Amino acid sequence: MTRRAIAKVATTAVAGVLLAGGVTVATPGTALAARSDCERGANGFRDIPDNQTGVAAGPADKVLRPSDPQGLVGRIGLGAARIDGDVYGFAALAVPRVGDEIWMDWTLDGNSVYIQCGPFKATRDGHQLTSAARVTDSNPNYRFRACGGGGGQAVQCTDWW
Repeated sequence: MTRRAIAKVATTAVAGVLLAGGVTVATPGTALAARSDCERGANGFRDIPDNQTGVAAGPADKVLRPSDPQGLVGRIGLGAARIDGDVYGFAALAVPRVGDEIWMDWTLDGNSVYIQCGPFKATRDGHQLTSAARVTDSNPNYRFRACGGGGGQAVQCTDWW
């Protein structure tokens, strides 16, 4: 069996496992999932506080909203933080407005089959908002991206990382 055939079988198996676990997947395209699919440890995700600090990870941030009257810009980005000895990736929205949403897409096959962790909705202005977090991996097909929208803003996503 070729590597490509093995990868295709593995991807199909992973999608089956995710579906059996209650996570909706789509090939290709956005997988619509409930917040409950990635909260409280579901599917390997970990709840983190909205003020979680870490380092910027992956591709450049995306602007969700241009600067407000105070000159603050709503930015979507990926963060990475060491938690209990492991490095976790998460999506963060800096300077959200009520109604803004953030989520993280996660894939095991590069990006054609993925689950959406979120959306998480801002309930107050100006305080960082995060998605649940997932352990990172050096496998090039195990990737994340951060997305956001809502509050009248068009959806923006970072590139896959």
